[in-house]
Parts: sequence; structure tokens; C-alpha cells
Amino acid sequence: MNNKLEDRILGAINTHEIIELLSDFVKIPSISGEEARLAAYEADICSKIGLDTKIDSHGNVIAVLKGNKPGPRIALNSHLDTVGFGEGWSKDPVGAEIEGDRLYGRGSADCKASMVAHLIATKALIEAKADLSGEIVITHVVEEEVQNTARKGTVRMIKDGFQADMAINGEATDLNICVACEGMLEVKINTLGLRAHGSTPEKGINAISQMCKVINEISKLQPGYNKYTGYGSIVPGVIKGGERSSVVPDECELRVSRFIVPGENGPMFYSQILGIIERLKIADEKFNARAELVYNSNPSLISEDEIVVQRMIDAHKYIGLPYTVSGTPQHDDADYLVNMANIPTVIYGPGHGKIAHMPDEYVLIPDVVTAAKVYALTMFYALRG
Repeated sequence: MNNKLEDRILGAINTHEIIELLSDFVKIPSISGEEARLAAYEADICSKIGLDTKIDSHGNVIAVLKGNKPGPRIALNSHLDTVGFGEGWSKDPVGAEIEGDRLYGRGSADCKASMVAHLIATKALIEAKADLSGEIVITHVVEEEVQNTARKGTVRMIKDGFQADMAINGEATDLNICVACEGMLEVKINTLGLRAHGSTPEKGINAISQMCKVINEISKLQPGYNKYTGYGSIVPGVIKGGERSSVVPDECELRVSRFIVPGENGPMFYSQILGIIERLKIADEKFNARAELVYNSNPSLISEDEIVVQRMIDAHKYIGLPYTVSGTPQHDDADYLVNMANIPTVIYGPGHGKIAHMPDEYVLIPDVVTAAKVYALTMFYALRG
């Protein structure tokens, strides 16, 4: 009987419906801070499906499907917002153009594909009349893309008291089952010099030259390694200083990011930067700099033995899909679900993370269909009565 029910669940997932809904989502721009229109559209869809739906005070879409009996709560987490369009597109960023198996548009992979797959998977369980013990809660949040923890919709939701027994975060993982993500840090460094005329540079202290010393030392630091995520990274990404080339600059600012792996944290990197500054001060009494840890997020890591991971593996096996258990080098809201709310969270979704913020972002339509099937069976196995 279970096999028949599983086949009914899979049979309820319609490719045309996925294409239509994903196209609608992509055609509604939802850059961070401008998610309200998409949230309202999705909330209406959720209500029509039969979910108990609301848009909370932060703008997050929260939609619940209660099972027939008490049981665990599984959350489907993704985000409404996207980064900006940027330059270099050959496609319309909100055109949802389809070429072959690809659907193009900003947010197609990050993360509207997983949002659609969540909805279609939940709808399939309803249509197949799956007997569920527990409940499904869809949490599609605002401002995940912003580099400000306090503004993130998932963080706000957790601070309001949100809880679940397990979760699936729908970031683009190319359909790899990810039990870890990296954390992301940013340190701002300012070197302080002495202004002078460019014709007499010996009378000043060049803050840009001093910053070059800092960058040289940063280049000697080794990123961490984790068997799931691979190596982290350290990137001096933004530098500014000086007024004009004929003036010795008296200040230079550098922003350096670090993606950290499980076992690392922000204070560890910040202390390394402070150590560099202290060593340079000892080597040169004219050297002067300060540093600030301006953004600090953490890696997530859960056991492969967690129920949500094992049920997702079961889903892959039933469908006949190969699978890998790995991690993602990107940072995502699994951090907050795991580390703030203590919710075991697997990261899984269609799309390639490396093209998510690029021009001509796209997702493979068959991968969205596959994700919907995996989500549906994972939830069924986790909640079946």
C-alpha cells in the first residue's frame, strides 16, 4: 500500500504546473526589501492549496499543513528575496525565458525554484491524501540576502519563537544532500597615515602602502578545511583610500571576507587580523591601524544520522536517484535554524549555487521537478502515520 501511495504522490507532481508557477515567481521582482508583492502572490497560492497561511509582521510567508495525527513538525525554509539584477544579462532578468531545459531569470535558482518545489510537493501530499502524523510548515522569508543578521527573516522568525523538529533549507545545492554550510565573516581594516604633498612623500605616511603590508600578511593565512564543505576562503574584496594621486593618503580602508568551515568562528579570524596589526606595529613604529568585525555568521553542521537526512536518502532511493552527502561552501539560513533554534536542517535544492548571483541566472526545469519529488517523499517518510 505504501508503494502505491508513494507513486500517487509522485504522480501528483506536474511539470507544466511547476513551469507555470516558477515563471510567475520569476516575473515578480523581489530584490531584498521589495518582497511584499511576491509574498502576497505566494500567500494567495498557499491558501488556495489549502494551507493555513499568513504573512507575519516581518513579511515572511508562513503556511501550515496539519496532518491527521500528532507528530513531528518539518519546516521547509527558503527566501523570497534576490540580489539585484546587475549588468551583463543577455536575457530579461524578469522574463522567465525558457531555452531547452533552462528557465532564466533573477532568483530562478536562488531561491524561487525551491520555493515552487516546496509548494508543489506539499500540494502533491494533499492530492494523494497522504496520512500524515505531524505538520509541515513552509517558511519563505524576507531579506536572506542582506548582510545584516538582525534584518534576516529567518532570524526574526526564530526570535519570535519559531520551532520545528527538523527542516529542509532550499538553497541551490545541485540536488546534493548537504549536512553543512560555511559561515561568512567580514572584517573592516583601516590603516592610518599622514597626509603630505605628492612632491614630498617622505614627509607623510602612505596609508595605502601600509595597507599593502596588511594584505601581504593576510595572504599568508590558510583557510580552514572540512570534509563536507571543502576549503574555506579569504578574500580582500573592497579597498578604498586616497583623494588624488598628488596627495599622500592618510587613510585606507579594506574589507576582507572569510568563509569559515565547521569548527571555525568569527573571533578566531578577528584575532588573526589583530595579530597581524600588532606584528606590523612592532616592525614599524609608524604603522597604525584598527580593525572591526562587522559581520559574523556561523557554519552549520548536522549528523548524517539525523532523521531528515535519512528520510531524504530514502526518497532518493525510492525514485532511483544517486545521491551524495556533502556540504555547501555558501552561507545560508541553515546557520540560524541549526545554531539559534537547534533545528536539524538539511540543505537541498535545485540549481547551481555558483551561478546564483550571476548574469543569466538559470535553473534546470527537470531539477525543479526532481526536487519537488524528493521534498514530497522526504516529508511523507518523516511524517507518515
